[in-house]
Amino acid sequence: MNKNSLLTLGIGFIAGVGLTWSYFNLSSSDANPAKLQHADTKQQASFVQPVKSSEATAKRVVPAVPEQSARIEQKDNPSKPEPVDELPLEEQVSQLKQQLAAQKALMKNAAQQLRDPSDAQAVLQAQFDEQIRNEEWAYQTEIALQDFLLTSDLSSIPEIVSAACKTTVCKFELAAPTDNDSFDHTQWRELNDKLMKQEFWLQFKRTTSTSSDTELTLLMATEL
Repeated sequence: MNKNSLLTLGIGFIAGVGLTWSYFNLSSSDANPAKLQHADTKQQASFVQPVKSSEATAKRVVPAVPEQSARIEQKDNPSKPEPVDELPLEEQVSQLKQQLAAQKALMKNAAQQLRDPSDAQAVLQAQFDEQIRNEEWAYQTEIALQDFLLTSDLSSIPEIVSAACKTTVCKFELAAPTDNDSFDHTQWRELNDKLMKQEFWLQFKRTTSTSSDTELTLLMATEL
């Protein structure tokens, strides 16, 4: 073999070794970034998973506890009434209407009694007619009325038409004095106000009266 052949073989061997070494270096450099990227992906996944699990845990830990407690409390106290201001608006309006209707009924009854005392007067008159006379009590009460008219210092003293008492009911009929033409309802009001303060008058539990400018009729009972 001549020198040219040996030189050619040597150059080819060196070139082959160089190419082989370059190939392996390039392969290793391409593989390392891929491994690093894969490792980073795993590491990120490991950090992301706890966050997801914590979010799921947070969602599971927020139950409707107050609502359950309220239901349990309602079961334990089934008869506890709800305050009016916590009821639905329609129920509040309904309750207020019922209360208003009850108040109107009471006011109507009271107004009717004030406007129409004839029923109470008729009842007392019937009791007076049916009763017999309790002489001692009746006489003392009749005398008490006469003494009142004489000592009460009225601006004008009316005349006694009749004064009669039975067992528990008395009936007094008074008339305006004949010598006083100006006598009217103001004098009757003065008499009534002073009469109600007398000791003998306090025994009566029910009283009715009818009057005009010239006459006054009183019916009283010591029992309700």
